Amino acid sequence: MSIVSQQVLKNLSQSLLLIGAKKENALDLCKQILGPIHLAKIDSGNHPDLHFYVPEGKSHLHPMANIQKIVREMGFPPFEAERKIFIIEEAEKMLPSGSNALLKTLEEPSEDTYFLLLSDHPDQLLPTVLSRLQPISYSNEEIPPFDVRPYIALAQKGEWDKLLEALSNLDEEDPKTVLHGFLHAEKDPILFESLSKNILEAQKALDHNVKPRTVYLNLLLKN
Repeated sequence: MSIVSQQVLKNLSQSLLLIGAKKENALDLCKQILGPIHLAKIDSGNHPDLHFYVPEGKSHLHPMANIQKIVREMGFPPFEAERKIFIIEEAEKMLPSGSNALLKTLEEPSEDTYFLLLSDHPDQLLPTVLSRLQPISYSNEEIPPFDVRPYIALAQKGEWDKLLEALSNLDEEDPKTVLHGFLHAEKDPILFESLSKNILEAQKALDHNVKPRTVYLNLLLKN
């Protein structure tokens, strides 16, 4: 029995993050999305509207060519079903460049397209990717976001000396975890969208070896 009821399925996002899911869990969800007449082909592994992507090569990463293929194929109509589904296993293995290339597609998929990103380590996904996915947990473990509220409070009070000292203590923290915290600190949908764009810029800065504390300070100044 799937954890996703038919009522939930009606309100399901087209871009999903399946946390702790196995391939069998994803296929079960695909059966519900595509409908009962497609069960046999899904079980056989030969359904033309299911597209699987796994990390490749010695690096065990998703190559950029595959991400570009996903973006390209989203524009094609399904072959047999009313919908097509792209399944990305070990989604945390996407390179930052690949993740960034997929952002627009995850945010605005075509009406007949679903994305299922599977990951046991959602904290390793870019915060900007996480912001575009509806999570469904198949695991009892939850990954709490990093609490950035104390730093936001110092910035709002203009206590810059204290803020700079506090930010220096974040050098040992995983930058993705900290950015994840920033992403979940804002609940207003308009400000959240602005923050998501700023976090994408922050991630690019980190990729170019800008010091994390400088990146965090810039985020605080912008928000």
